[in-house]
Amino acid sequence: MKKFFAILILFGLLNIISTTYASLPTPTQAIRENLLEDAVLDLLTKPIYSAIDDYYGTTYNIAAHCQRVIDIKKLRHPGSWYFEVEIEFVTYTGAHNYMDIFIVTLKKDRETEGKWITQKYDVRKYDQKEKYECRSPA
Repeated sequence: MKKFFAILILFGLLNIISTTYASLPTPTQAIRENLLEDAVLDLLTKPIYSAIDDYYGTTYNIAAHCQRVIDIKKLRHPGSWYFEVEIEFVTYTGAHNYMDIFIVTLKKDRETEGKWITQKYDVRKYDQKEKYECRSPA
C-alpha cells in the first residue's frame, strides 16, 4: 500500500512540474519580427562570444544578457547574401553582476569568405543607476 501511494505521489509531482514549465508567459509577443530577431541572435552567438573573448581574454564565467539587434543592413546590392548586423548586450559574471555594455558590429561578405566575423565593438561600463531595458525572447 505504501508503494502504491509513493508511486501515485511521484506521478502527481512529475505531472505538475512538466505542466508548470510548459506554459511560462513571456512579455514579448511571438510575432514574425521578434522570432526573426531571436533566430539572428541565436545564430550569431559564437561571434558574439568571440568579441567577449577578445575584450576580456576569456569567456570563463562571463555571459551575455539582454541581447538585441540594433541594426541590420544588407551590403552590396538587394539580392546579395552579405550582411552587417549591430548587436547590443550586457555582460555579466556570477549571479548577474553586470559588468559592461557591448555594441558589436558583425559582418558577413566576400572578404570574410561567407563567415560571420566581428568587425568592431564598443564597450562602456554598466552603470548601476542606469535603467537598462531587456527584451525577453519570444
